Amino acid sequence: MTQNYDIILFGGGIAGLFIASRLQRAGYNLILIEKDSLGGVQTIASQGMVHGGQKYTLQGMVTKQAENISKMPERWDACFEGWGEVDLSSTKFLSDSQVMFSAGTSFISSMTVFAASKALNGKTMKLKHEWLPDVLKDRKKFRGPVYEMQEKVLEIKSLVASLAGHLKGRLLKGEPQEMLPDGHVAVEGVALKAKAIIFTAGVGNETALRLMKIEEQHTQRRPLRQIMVKSMPYALYGHGIVGNPKPRVTITSHPIGKDEFVWYLGGNVAEKGAEISEVEALQFAKKEMKEIFPAIDWENREWASWYGDRAEPFDPEGNLPPGPCVQQRGRVLIAWPTKMTLVPVLSDNIFDWLKRGGVTPSPVTAPPCLPEVEIGLYPWELAVWQRI
Repeated sequence: MTQNYDIILFGGGIAGLFIASRLQRAGYNLILIEKDSLGGVQTIASQGMVHGGQKYTLQGMVTKQAENISKMPERWDACFEGWGEVDLSSTKFLSDSQVMFSAGTSFISSMTVFAASKALNGKTMKLKHEWLPDVLKDRKKFRGPVYEMQEKVLEIKSLVASLAGHLKGRLLKGEPQEMLPDGHVAVEGVALKAKAIIFTAGVGNETALRLMKIEEQHTQRRPLRQIMVKSMPYALYGHGIVGNPKPRVTITSHPIGKDEFVWYLGGNVAEKGAEISEVEALQFAKKEMKEIFPAIDWENREWASWYGDRAEPFDPEGNLPPGPCVQQRGRVLIAWPTKMTLVPVLSDNIFDWLKRGGVTPSPVTAPPCLPEVEIGLYPWELAVWQRI
């Protein structure tokens, strides 16, 4: 017997959970199915930064992507305060702000930080020396100003839990084996049908294309190797800038015990690390950190990495799309937010499609007989640590 729903979503990362929460609030009869754990792959491994685009303006130029992102912090803040389109008031924050600092000793590095702080909006503040994070107070090594951006760093598990709280009984574990563009799908042997099927599964979006026997390329992957180092005695949240378009390093800090943190490293450190072996990546990261933070003892730290693919819609030049993307195949929507920050815009696009397609809410029915899915673990909770 086939069970019918208004909407079936695949992918339990931030995009799927946010969209499902909005749809649930609008009265749709829905279920969300995730094959592994809530938080997916990319969400739980992200750095949790809801930013307004400054790191895309590092050459003093406002890109289309930066313009799109600049509007997002206020929209997220409305949710965190409990009056936005999704109530996320139970979400916790690692930091209420981020900093931009020179990760080099050149005049160009300092001017790049200054240009990035001013190019997009005025929500930056030059920090006095006494307000600097402890690790940045060594002005002999860090030349130029340090700017604070009023852009939050989220505790991702709490965000996932906040969203999941709106969807009790509707979050299930499973993987599709068959699917047709007319809305029929088989999950773990259970026959289901929906007015709309929405894939927000990252790399898993390729599964939707495969099941519908679509052979032309519609997706691309960009590998990333996030670097982890513990046990750091203090926290830092921000971007170390040099004179090129990408941060030399982006750092978030995650508590692992009393006064101890994991530093989670992105930026060029992560991009470069994806091109080489793990051992080489850890050695490269250690070398970079010793140059950027020479006052820290890096010899007595433990290191690990998380390797994964950022999944995106295909671009012939391999570039990152400027905003969210939705591809339609019959009743199946394959969606990418492109950046976590832009998830609310992707949800708008989904609502627009449902309105155009005449998909309206119907009475809620019982979920299928599939197991419930749990929240996933952070990369540092699963990591194999080593000294290098």
